[in-house]
Amino acid sequence: MDGTKALATPANQFSTPRRNTLFRQRMIWAYIFISLPVAGLLVFSLGPILFTGWVSLHEWNMLTPPSEMPWVGLSNYVYLLTQDTIFQRALVNTFIFVIGGVGSNVILGLAFALLLNSRLRGQTLWRVLYFLPVITAPLALGVIFGFLFNRNYGLVNSLLIALGGTRQPFLASPDQALYVIIIMAVYQYLGYYIVIFVAGLQGIPQDYYDAASVDGANVWQRFRHITLPLLRPVMLFVIVTNTIGALQVFDLVFATTNGGPANSTMTVVLHMYNTAFKFQRMGRASAMAFILLAIILAITIVQLRLLRDRTQE
Repeated sequence: MDGTKALATPANQFSTPRRNTLFRQRMIWAYIFISLPVAGLLVFSLGPILFTGWVSLHEWNMLTPPSEMPWVGLSNYVYLLTQDTIFQRALVNTFIFVIGGVGSNVILGLAFALLLNSRLRGQTLWRVLYFLPVITAPLALGVIFGFLFNRNYGLVNSLLIALGGTRQPFLASPDQALYVIIIMAVYQYLGYYIVIFVAGLQGIPQDYYDAASVDGANVWQRFRHITLPLLRPVMLFVIVTNTIGALQVFDLVFATTNGGPANSTMTVVLHMYNTAFKFQRMGRASAMAFILLAIILAITIVQLRLLRDRTQE
């Protein structure tokens, strides 16, 4: 027995340093693999953000070298917030788009998800049909809706006249165009949020509903006290991601109204695009980008705090 212990002791002494060496080698390779995406993030994400912030403090027409940009300080921000009426109108339009689009996607997405999660025939077919608009190119969808809501030969106006209604201007009206674009956005992205809500509903254990039914809870009580509380993480994801996407709306507006009529559908990103590439004022456009970034960051933090607090209760 003593000889066995004597032979085992040196092996144990050598095994610990060897394990440490293997652990260090694995950690080195782990850091190498992690450094690659981190470097990509710094180069392709953080780098452009910092450069955009630097450009926003200058006046640049993209024709002169960046090293020769005249320094203007915060004058671009001051002009946008105090003198640029189009930017102020674009902010209002963007917030209306966010409120209408996010609210509709959450309510309708949850409603259709509850329907698809029930014992409905052809659930797979219905899910595919709802998801088809998501994979449609936004520019193509904008062109299609432009024809559908055309004042003179659009299908929607033809149906209104056939039903005894009056012809509506829709996209040609300053009072209606923005709401038509909201309908377009909801139509395109609703299927995506339906799929997310369906996944969240299927993750709720059926035992909770069975126990509530035994206790005499009706449909509304089960939805209020079981479905909604357990879906709050999913709703947090839907609201935050939908809000961020809605604040950056561009393609649908660009394909249908291009900000008109009378800037009634002008959004922040579209105005940013026009300022940068039509009027060659990259410094002012960069300032818009940073203002929009600050708005998105603030709204996202507020939403996360509010919904997370409710989730933890």
